[in-house]
Amino acid sequence: MKPVFVFACAVMAILPAARALAQDAFVLDEIVISGNLTETPASRTGATVETLSQDAIEATGKPDLAGLIDTLPGVSLTANGGPGAVTTVRVRGLPTRYAPVFLDGIDITDPSGTQQDLNFGSFTTLGLGRVELSKGSQSSLFGSEAVAGVINLTTARPEEEGTQVSIAIEAGSYDTFSTTFGLQQKTDRTELSLTLSRFETDGFSAADENDGATEADGHSSSTLLLSGAYDLSGTVRLGLSGFIIDTETDQDGFGPTDGPGTEFALRKGVRLFAEIEGETIDHEVSISASRTDRDYPTGFTNAFAGERREVRYLGETSIGAKSGLAFGAQFSREDFSADANNGTYDIASIFGEVTTAVTDDLDLALSLRADDHSEFGSEVTGRIAAAYRPREGTILRASAGTGFRAPSLFELFSPCCGNAALQPETSQSVDLGIEQQLGAATLKATVFYIEIDDLIDFGAASYVQVPGTTTSQGLELGLDYAFANGLIGFANYTLTDAEKDDGEALFRVPGHDLTLGLRGNVTDRLSGSVTVQHVADLIDTDGGFPASAIDLPDYTVVNLSAAYELRDGIELFGRIDNVLDEEYQTTRGYGTSDRAAYVGLRATF
Repeated sequence: MKPVFVFACAVMAILPAARALAQDAFVLDEIVISGNLTETPASRTGATVETLSQDAIEATGKPDLAGLIDTLPGVSLTANGGPGAVTTVRVRGLPTRYAPVFLDGIDITDPSGTQQDLNFGSFTTLGLGRVELSKGSQSSLFGSEAVAGVINLTTARPEEEGTQVSIAIEAGSYDTFSTTFGLQQKTDRTELSLTLSRFETDGFSAADENDGATEADGHSSSTLLLSGAYDLSGTVRLGLSGFIIDTETDQDGFGPTDGPGTEFALRKGVRLFAEIEGETIDHEVSISASRTDRDYPTGFTNAFAGERREVRYLGETSIGAKSGLAFGAQFSREDFSADANNGTYDIASIFGEVTTAVTDDLDLALSLRADDHSEFGSEVTGRIAAAYRPREGTILRASAGTGFRAPSLFELFSPCCGNAALQPETSQSVDLGIEQQLGAATLKATVFYIEIDDLIDFGAASYVQVPGTTTSQGLELGLDYAFANGLIGFANYTLTDAEKDDGEALFRVPGHDLTLGLRGNVTDRLSGSVTVQHVADLIDTDGGFPASAIDLPDYTVVNLSAAYELRDGIELFGRIDNVLDEEYQTTRGYGTSDRAAYVGLRATF
């Protein structure tokens, strides 16, 4: 493990020396929403935060959310087939159960899932305006599960007053068809955003066709996204957000082998909030509820249901001229059922964070949280994060925190493999990073280290606690370069070493993950993007009990997209996935898309 950090620290030492090359360096003042308890300029948070704007989302042309997030440093994905299939996003070597996902403030992870994570396979980028990933332990801000990071999704919002309507259609390989309708409206007091979308595909075999599987596994989804806000007065703002996602996905059997199974899922959620500006304290009160119902008629367990309800208060005030205090409380209840089995637990939390500008160039954030879990008692977590700007164009970041993950309801109570004796995992994490502006280039480097005690994993017949300490450590490198003609080049590389206490590597974590890309405007009317991703040193399970490790072949995937503005507000777009027709697997035995082409038309008026 130590060589990873020797190499990483050498890189960290070299980057500041490059400042002599900087010309007209500057620090962006982008606002991030998950680096601290309250919105914070990116240059003033010690957390490592990656963002994708609406322009970046549209430029890639990728409709699948997991594929979009996979382009970020520190992120990898594995999928059990095509659209709709179980798809896992890993942050710093740890799967989604260690990184909760929020959509407009609603926790959309599934309480009835095997390990309370999110199946990214059913989520598209249609209607999204921003993706934000805050990496490192965030349990002191977001509670259980926030060990590797937090993913925040925001729907597209109107930027100018008036009404805007958008329509898009797309068709292509595997008999794929999608259509999207969007409505955005803004006045001096109201804000409204609505997106309706439909996606259908005959798909390809989830079990790899190269292994003899021939049955195509299709997927369809209907999605409603809604958000709005109303300024009741100069000091009170009311708002809501909600979603409905109805999906049908063909599944293959264990092995994997061709099979006739189909999963039906309905996911829905809503959040209501009030923001009140006080004389000395600003308040935000919110209530939210979400529910996931899944029906898998041919499975060992047929019907799953998970429900989450939350009430949250957040207060914010100033402490002198250079410091601030955020504090609050939250209560959540989660329910789970799998056929005749069910379970419930409650979590009551209080939390607080002090932010202070120690100097004009040094910002510090200290956060603390106490969670009282109805099954496991109290858990206290904390985090310290610092951002230091020694000179214009240079930002040094550091954070250290503790985290925990309570066993999911399925891990505790599932009819097939639950274990009521499980106890929460505990964790510690630390990262150190630098961001350097060099003229038109922005370079980032971050080293990270995470350790988890008493990891919960699947044993021979049920979920068990893995003895000792599991670790994930590595290096993230990022480069963005703005060319004079408006094109943006980017390169992201992640080196990850993740293993259990006995030295056994964690499955499905690539040792090396490199993405190179170029996106932006080629002419006044033509825009596009190209990405090249290379994944190496990927280890998977052989499917046995107990499982043994096997090496999956390295692979390189090239994707292209382009858009041409036919006239103002009307655009022709297209994309080619897997341009080189690479034959590869991200999960042993499961197939991936061959070369596939898609074309569409969108209009805005």
